[in-house]
Amino acid sequence: MKYEFDIVEVKAVTLAVSEAFTKQADIPIRITEMFDIVYTWLRESSAKKVGHNYVVYDQFGPNGMRMRVGFPVSESFDDCGLVRCLELGATRAAHTKHLGPYSGLPTAHAELNGWCSRQSLNRDEFSWEEYGDWHDDPSKLVTDVYIRLL
Repeated sequence: MKYEFDIVEVKAVTLAVSEAFTKQADIPIRITEMFDIVYTWLRESSAKKVGHNYVVYDQFGPNGMRMRVGFPVSESFDDCGLVRCLELGATRAAHTKHLGPYSGLPTAHAELNGWCSRQSLNRDEFSWEEYGDWHDDPSKLVTDVYIRLL
């Protein structure tokens, strides 16, 4: 797949998330259970989901990374059990769009990181994915991939 890259201004968003430290190889296994935690919380809370699903990555280390899985909600809330309120402030980010199965997302991240390096962009290790609408045909899935710029 050929990726196109740009720099975008991202608006602030409030997310309801479940978080865990995980290895990249374990993401496909962990992600579903983590979404289940947040969607169960949503059914029992007064919060309203107001956007697509997110996965946020940071705190990379030799044993993996922190992964936070969830979605935008209408208002801030107090952390509740396994679900936390995550305020993502407005920021500039490097961006690409991945079309196709989620199994290709590591390549999208690698390509975006490579582009940032070639452009000498100052970035941190904070990155995220915003998933488009679900489609039964994996070739029609759309995922936006971002890396926060400093």
